[in-house]
Amino acid sequence: MKKFISIFLSVFMLAFSVIPAAANGNDNSRQRVLQDIIKDPDKKARILWYDLSANVPYLNTKEKVQEIVAKTARANIDTIVLDIKNSTGFVAYKSSLAPHASTSKYYPKFKDYPAGYDLLATVIEEAHKYDIKVHAAMNVFSEGTTTYQEGPAYEHPEWQSIIYQNVRLAKAANGSSFKITGLNTTRATNSLVLYTPDQYDVSPANRWGAEVQVVNNVVTKVSDRSTTGAPALEVPEDGYVLSGHGEARTWLLENVSVGDLMDTSSTETKLIPSSQAPGHSTFVNPIREDVQNYELGIIKELVTNYDVDGIVLDRARYNNIYADFSDLSRSKFEEYIGQEVQNWPQDIFSIEFNGNSQEISEGPLYQKWIEWRAGNIQSFFKKAEKTVHDLKDEVYFSTYVGAWYSDYYSEGVNWASKTYHPDYSWTSPDYHKTGYAETLDFLMTGTYFPEVTKEEAIAKGNPADHSVEGSAEVAMDVVNEATFVYGSLYLNQYLGNPEQFRKALRKDIELTHGVMLFDLVYLEMFDWWHIVEEEFAEPSQSPHHIPGLMKMVRSDT
Repeated sequence: MKKFISIFLSVFMLAFSVIPAAANGNDNSRQRVLQDIIKDPDKKARILWYDLSANVPYLNTKEKVQEIVAKTARANIDTIVLDIKNSTGFVAYKSSLAPHASTSKYYPKFKDYPAGYDLLATVIEEAHKYDIKVHAAMNVFSEGTTTYQEGPAYEHPEWQSIIYQNVRLAKAANGSSFKITGLNTTRATNSLVLYTPDQYDVSPANRWGAEVQVVNNVVTKVSDRSTTGAPALEVPEDGYVLSGHGEARTWLLENVSVGDLMDTSSTETKLIPSSQAPGHSTFVNPIREDVQNYELGIIKELVTNYDVDGIVLDRARYNNIYADFSDLSRSKFEEYIGQEVQNWPQDIFSIEFNGNSQEISEGPLYQKWIEWRAGNIQSFFKKAEKTVHDLKDEVYFSTYVGAWYSDYYSEGVNWASKTYHPDYSWTSPDYHKTGYAETLDFLMTGTYFPEVTKEEAIAKGNPADHSVEGSAEVAMDVVNEATFVYGSLYLNQYLGNPEQFRKALRKDIELTHGVMLFDLVYLEMFDWWHIVEEEFAEPSQSPHHIPGLMKMVRSDT
């Protein structure tokens, strides 16, 4: 009996009395406790992500959901992150604001999606039977599919981000030109991509297009692969291959012949909507008031209308370093710095071509621009967190980000603590103030690397932090105990190597407060449920489910 009382008091103290002595900054009390619980194996989060489009075949009926949730329970997963609004902007619940997945006309994975099917309600009903928490994940500022040209960003084209491009042009001998939309990238719809010998021996593009081979600025081959089914062209050592799809294919076939000269040295600066930019997702401008009201409205209806246990923000960011260069962004940035930008956008940065590579040349306002964009995203996180907790304080608020912190500024995100002072060429003296870790109940960060240890990464010729171990250490360092950090794994990176997956899972468990597995589809495809069951055989509790610890974290929002 005395032993029972002792255990009970210990649990009571942890659950309700571990409160920081002060709530100003990452004080020593919280810092010490959050560091110490990393060593505690029975206080580790176990989270499984259910991607929307990838898992349609596994989740499109109530019966299938019942089967998958039962497997999730047997694996001792305590939290499901359910993707209910993916990058297309379509949703898998009953919304008065966003279009339902079944209404998509062109996105192939939603072709046979059941009309009116409420995936969110179905998963919540089944998961709660097992006391599994369900967090609704929403892609925030990606509101359409560029590939299929549909989604809310196309219903509201004024929402779209404006992308800064300095376009390299392919100029034919007859004087006609076409923009080169990418260098050594995946060829998208209506795009023209240049492939170089330092990256490829043959063109990697699929057969549905036309290609030309150029040696010493002279066209040596023209191939309409979509008609003939011919193999990909070789990329010559002293030249390149241009590969075009759709409109670009037509241009190549109508304007280019063997023996013609081809010039790719000319450039043209353009500001274009994101629907015309390379990539699969159509992003919207995060600082538009109507965009923010729309996204916050979705959060409100999720928290109000459903018994969700948490809200997860995904793609709550800018597209990339080239966004947003709209008139609104220029005006707001000038207001922020208190002066006009004389040379727009070159005072931010210039895009230059150096041989076959594209480079950014920083302008005098580059650091302030990076700071301003990160501040915009931080501001939205504060609004979103307030929206959630004003409605239901018990609902958790979190996000997913990639663990490659030193590169994430390009997407306008500073997911570190405000107490962390990064020192990079792009950081301003005040950049640290834009950190948003303090707004979060927990942070899931993608330690998405096939190499588990730092030694493995170095042996592959990569930096040490391009490993599960190294990136987890970076994440813990930059968050600085502002909140719980859950390392996350992309299971497809361990295809054919289940023991490397097991090793990676153990490493994230060892170095962070828990683990998120992305994604359900790979547990099904690879038949790896047994690995998770074995690794999670012993009972554990997510740190954010312990009231005293959660109160401690929230004290610094």
